[in-house]
Amino acid sequence: MDMQLNEAQQMLKTSAREFLSESCPPKKVREMRALPAGFSPDLWKEMGSLGWLGLAFPESAGGSEMQFLDLCLLIEELGHACVPSPFLDAIAGAGLLLAEAEGTNSRDVLRKVSTGEALVVPAFGGLDDADGYTRLPVARREGESYVIDGAHLFVPYATSVSHLFCLARSADPTEGAVLFLVAASEPGITLTPLQSMRDERPCRLDFTSVLLPANALVASGDEADRLVRLAQQHMDVARCCDNAGALAWVLEDTVNYAKDRKQFGQPLGSFQVIQHYCADMHVMLEGIRMSAYHAAWKMSEGQDAARDIAIACAYAHDVIPRFMGIAHQIHGAMGVTIEHDLHLYSTRAFAPARTLAPLSDYLETALTL
Repeated sequence: MDMQLNEAQQMLKTSAREFLSESCPPKKVREMRALPAGFSPDLWKEMGSLGWLGLAFPESAGGSEMQFLDLCLLIEELGHACVPSPFLDAIAGAGLLLAEAEGTNSRDVLRKVSTGEALVVPAFGGLDDADGYTRLPVARREGESYVIDGAHLFVPYATSVSHLFCLARSADPTEGAVLFLVAASEPGITLTPLQSMRDERPCRLDFTSVLLPANALVASGDEADRLVRLAQQHMDVARCCDNAGALAWVLEDTVNYAKDRKQFGQPLGSFQVIQHYCADMHVMLEGIRMSAYHAAWKMSEGQDAARDIAIACAYAHDVIPRFMGIAHQIHGAMGVTIEHDLHLYSTRAFAPARTLAPLSDYLETALTL
């Protein structure tokens, strides 16, 4: 792996940094977070006009057909600017899943996603029963159609989407998992907003005898499992890159604060322990960034990256709390005030998670593959 960015990648990062610094200063970020949707629909459409939404989509779908690594570099810049948007779930997750799936319905929706006309998010989590077991919605055949009953928790931006990628299990045990592309306007779908300190506006998604046409089925059995696993891997790597961008801003802000803040008549950064703290933060940041880049590069090259993704995610789980703790400690009382911009990044920087015990899952994958 060549760790140096090529000219096109550097231009992508530079142009994104310049655009976002003007369009999304911290004041604007706070305003967008306060919107009912949790993000700015106007900015989302502007991202579409810039070609960002279709960056890694096929040219046949209106995309630029760039590599997944290039998309991750853009996501890193979104994290640096702390932009509230469904980019990670809708583009790295559902968008790339649409590009991988077959069928006319998927291709038509993908074209609209690349321009910002449609918004699709994944719903994979299911709902825990009274015994703590995760249960997916159940899909049963009814003639040429399907009927779904069940629920998913923590579906991001669900009140703003046009479609949902719904994972279910077939009532026929021989069919296994089934994956549907569902219009959010289908009768029988109920969305219940959930409380969150973040801007993702998570919802509980309930299906009550939702009737779906045959062309809503994207995949079943082993192919459905493969597509869901691929989407989860894309989102895991993208989350690590988003974290790398967010933590880079935090380190820059912390170093600047240590230079400007004076204690005992001299800059706070002149004390050796503060210098060591900042050096530790730099090492942790580069660890997250390089491990995420490596996983994204392997996925771009079509190589098996399951272990590399697990390593990057496990490392993120280990260092992000320590990194943010050091940043808040150096900022002192200023760092705990909600008015300080550090608060925006404290509620954004969190490691990837698919279950309630994500670190153990990632460690098991890293140690067994």
